[in-house]
Amino acid sequence: MTTLVLSPRGTDDANRLAVAAEARGWSVAKLPRWRVEAPLAPPLVLYGEPLFCRVVAAQVDHVMIEPPHDWLLGVPAAFAGRRIRYERFDALPNLEYPAFIKPPDDKIFPAQVYAEATALAARDDIAPDQRVLVSEPVRFTEEHRVHVLDGAAVSVRRYAVDGDIAEGVGDDEAAALAAEVARVTPDTPPAVVIDVGRVAEGGWAVVEANPAFGAGTYGADASAILDVLAAACLPRAAVTPDLERFTAAVELE
Repeated sequence: MTTLVLSPRGTDDANRLAVAAEARGWSVAKLPRWRVEAPLAPPLVLYGEPLFCRVVAAQVDHVMIEPPHDWLLGVPAAFAGRRIRYERFDALPNLEYPAFIKPPDDKIFPAQVYAEATALAARDDIAPDQRVLVSEPVRFTEEHRVHVLDGAAVSVRRYAVDGDIAEGVGDDEAAALAAEVARVTPDTPPAVVIDVGRVAEGGWAVVEANPAFGAGTYGADASAILDVLAAACLPRAAVTPDLERFTAAVELE
């Protein structure tokens, strides 16, 4: 029997996924802490904070499948809708602003549009050679989250309008774009969430890609999302060389 493993932090998303899992005949285990203290028999499906999923997976000899940090760099220009590049952290004062700047780990500093670099560049706790993602600002009038499995969109849901959270019916164009981007962009994992947005000037562009196991669902089809989550959690022994590049190393204390 498949087990859906959830983090201690309860969310509406997790609750909806739990209901869908039980409807499938799966068991649901909400862990009281990040340490696995009771056996979890595979097959396992994990959902929660990304780090929680990686840490728990490592404890039970599983790995999580996710897009690499530089995935956006491989998106064809026609779908990116803006110039995207990696820069060294110490190069920030020399860039043109405003600019959208995102760290490889969102905990280092907030990913957002920066009007200038003075405060950010003054951080002495970030290595000068730390690479950050820099792109031209784009105004999205609406944004949609698409869960993609093996190059096919299995769910789509609008999550923002003019930058504010606004759940709503997903757009078929958004779903089709995300699926095509997944098929043509190098280093796209088989299970992934791709966010796309309608650009103010017209047309659509990719916003970003996220690990499926930590992404909000915004009321999308929970049962369909379970299929994506199942493909994003694999026993270590089942990871092929082609999938190895979609895993992140985790050090357990």
